[in-house]
Amino acid sequence: MPAQATDFIVNTTSAGTGSPIAANGNVFNYTATTGKETLSVKATAWSLELDGSLKTAQLASFGTNGLGVYQQDERRDGAYHQIDNRNGWEFVVLQFSQDVTLLSGVLNAYQLVDRNYTDNDAYLGWNKLTGAWDQNLTATSLANIGQSIKSINTNGQGASTPNQTFNLASSAVGNIWVIGGSVDGPDGLNDAFKLAQLTVRTVSAVPEPATWAMMLVGFGMVAGAARYRRRKTGAVFA
Repeated sequence: MPAQATDFIVNTTSAGTGSPIAANGNVFNYTATTGKETLSVKATAWSLELDGSLKTAQLASFGTNGLGVYQQDERRDGAYHQIDNRNGWEFVVLQFSQDVTLLSGVLNAYQLVDRNYTDNDAYLGWNKLTGAWDQNLTATSLANIGQSIKSINTNGQGASTPNQTFNLASSAVGNIWVIGGSVDGPDGLNDAFKLAQLTVRTVSAVPEPATWAMMLVGFGMVAGAARYRRRKTGAVFA
């Protein structure tokens, strides 16, 4: 049984539905549709502070520019609304209703205050949630997920290349993904971007060995019954 895959475009240029926008720990819910198939996504914002504490943050929508993040103590003006890795690390957590891999994204780069460049290298991390896919995360539960998370850093080229193809390995599959500025990234620069779009591919679960064994037993029983029916039919019409 080969894995079945469907591609979805998750448009994050709106607030979707969810809790109030002007609140730390707010939620944006999105729905993507391909043909008759639907994928649901739950987005939240977080920050890892300079003192090492993990806190909820405010997820903000900036129209066609995409999603940005405000840390709890950050100014709410136009210069401080990117997903960035300066003065702490800001990131978005995406919970999917199915296991997915990320194919590409639109990461619109913005210049940070007192930086003379733009850069949009990104950290991508993935894992699998135990329990409901849309469960409410806490700092403790997210930290536990982070202990076994797998991740890469992408190599963006700033404002000239908002569209990034991620080229992840086939094993990069999960129903919870983290997107933030790069961590120990390729160039050592501060990264700042808004997330405007993701293209994702759903991946059906591959049966575990025990499941394969049960399936083979089942197929054997079906084949045996078919042989028995053929023999019985031959006897009747002989």
